[in-house]
This record gives sequence, structure tokens and C-alpha cells, in this order.
Amino acid sequence: TSVQGTAYYSWTLFTITGSIFSNTVITLPTQRNRAAMILQVAALIAALTVVTKGHSYVMVPPPRNAVDKDLPIFANGSFPLTNGKPGCTPTTKACGCWCTNGTASCEVAQTCLWFSQGCTIGCPTCDGKSARTNKDLCGSGMQAKVCDPRARTYNRDAPCNTDADIFRYNPWRAPGTAPVFDVCGKAGGGSTLKPGPGAAFYVDTIHAKQGDLGSKVLKPAPSGTVWHRGTTVEATWGLRANHGGGYQYRLCPASQPLTEACMQALPLPFAGVQMLQFANGSRLQIPGTYVYGNNGSVVVGDGLRRPFGVTWAMNPIPDHDQNGTNNKLVFPPPCNDNTLPPTGGLCSGERPFHISIIDVLRIPSDIPAGDYVMGFRWDAEETAQVWSTCSDITIV
Repeated sequence: TSVQGTAYYSWTLFTITGSIFSNTVITLPTQRNRAAMILQVAALIAALTVVTKGHSYVMVPPPRNAVDKDLPIFANGSFPLTNGKPGCTPTTKACGCWCTNGTASCEVAQTCLWFSQGCTIGCPTCDGKSARTNKDLCGSGMQAKVCDPRARTYNRDAPCNTDADIFRYNPWRAPGTAPVFDVCGKAGGGSTLKPGPGAAFYVDTIHAKQGDLGSKVLKPAPSGTVWHRGTTVEATWGLRANHGGGYQYRLCPASQPLTEACMQALPLPFAGVQMLQFANGSRLQIPGTYVYGNNGSVVVGDGLRRPFGVTWAMNPIPDHDQNGTNNKLVFPPPCNDNTLPPTGGLCSGERPFHISIIDVLRIPSDIPAGDYVMGFRWDAEETAQVWSTCSDITIV
């Protein structure tokens, strides 16, 4: 296995007293030992491996949301370059789920178009249309919880919860508190096609159409994926369009109704190892940034020391500033990256579909054996949007 770039590591240690996290920052020496890093990655590859991919898309275990992948227009990872709808042209790449799955085919069909639009923190429901208003859409008055600049993916210099903090109402700023239309996503994000900022162009097929709810129309799709209790597994996702923010993996027993409440009751903790996977199949371990939910405490890992019980991770791919200051990236890219505006470079920018992101997750040792649905939830920060997918797995 080859590794691209050089790894730079840091760690923030949290002292736990009861339920209180107090920040004690320890800066570790910079590590540049590529040989040691290659050994670490090789060990991970040899471990039990399950890959998951995600506007965003999950790939393996295959999501229910990829239901169209065997239709001729989506077969073998293809998709229509235009579907006759506004904005869906080969030059804008706005109608397909462009992605990379190492050297394997990326057969996600329209997985990246299952999401919820117009969703801000503390609200009871989404409005289906307001992606970029930067407003409290229901007047809930809820304040952002993720205030540490290290876990913010846009506008990091703005004081938290001030007027300058324009993205404070969007989902990532209080992870898991924004509503969704459906735990497995909504086709196209809204009930009708609404051209404009945040619009999605779902191609209606025999399986699903614009406005369908994933938990209602997507049938169980056994993937053959088996996870073992008390082990670590890999999950891989990707970005077709970068909106910053962060994400969570979670489980719901297949015997129970698929709801957000069921998924939130069993989130999967991160093991603290995060990697980029490139189109040639090589991998690069990178520092992961994790958030203890709405406590707002942040931990930056180095792959050696591990966060305990944390179930939210920051999207590690930087986008460009969204305040009119042109091509400056919000934070440094995690790989050796030649930034090419306006869409970005290898691991940065608005459309970083040249790489995928691999996370290592812990499967609890005390979880009951059985069939489960794995949910992936990505809470955006740039927009009032949440992406959701569902995959069928078995735990033994």
C-alpha cells in the first residue's frame, strides 16, 4: 500500500470529571515517519474491513439509496450527463453522483440526492426549500453549540452566535438537532423541483421519484455485510458537493420502525483513525477532528491516542471561503494538494470527488446480535441541509 503526502498530527486531551469536559491542550511532536505510517495503514487494511461512501454517498455496505444502480443509465457507475432539467449539464456536473471508490467502480446511482432541505437547528420540521437563507427558519431561538473554531468548517473567525456568525443556525452547529424529512433521506430533498440554491435534480425511475421518503419506498437490500461485536470496522464515504459540517454513523434494529429517534439511540463511536483513499487505491492517514455532540467539546486525534465515546466527526475536506474573499481555503487541506479554483484540488474545494474518506468505527461488545440498518447522517454547515442514507448489515 502506498501513502501520499506527509502526516502532521496534533491532539487535544480532555479531562473528564463527572459529565464535565475541561480542555487541556497537549501539542505532540510533529511526526513525519512515512515508514511507520505505512505500517499503521497496512495493519488497518488487514483488519476486518467494511467500506461505506456520501452531495454525500455511502457505497459499502451498499445503501438502499443506490436502488437505481442496475438500471441502464446508472449501470457500472454511470449516470446521465443531462436530464433536461435546469442546471443539470455536463459542464456543471450537477446531476450525477460523481465519486471515487479507490480502484473499484463507484456504483452509487443517485445516493447523493437523498437528503432533507431547509432544516435548521431546534426546528420541528424542514421547509423543503430554504438551503441558503442563513436564518432560524422556525424562530426556535436555539444557539449554536459547536463554537470551537477547530470544528467549524466555514467563517471560523466570526465570534460564535453573533450576527457575523452567519452559519450558526445550520445543522452542524448543533449536531443532530436539525430535523429531517426521513431517516433514509428524501429523494431530491424536497417535495417538488425547486430551481435555485440547493436544488436537486432527482431522475424519476421505476424505483423512486422526486419527493419520495427513503424509509417508505426503499426496500431492505441485504448486503451480505457482517460486523462482529467488539471489533473495529471501516466505513468510507465521499463528497460530490462540499458543504462542510460533520457526520455520524448509527444503527437501528431492522425489526423496529426506521426513525431518527431509533438511529440516535445507537450511534457508533469513532476509533480515532481517519484516512483519505485516492483513485489509485492508496491511502493517507490524517488527523481527525471529533465533536462530543452538543457538549461542543472538540478533540483532534493523531491516530494513536483515541477519543472515547465520540460519535460525531468533522468533514476533513476544506472548502473555499463563502464570504466573497475568493479562493482562500477555510483550513489547510489534509493532503499535498494543488488547489485549482473554483472547484478545488485533490482534497479540497467544492467538488472533491477525486477522493473518499475512510473512518474506523467501534462495534460495541454488548450490542445484541441480529440484523440492523446502518444510518449515515451528514449535517451541513454551509447550508440548511442534512444528507441521510440507510444500509442493511448483520451483527454477530
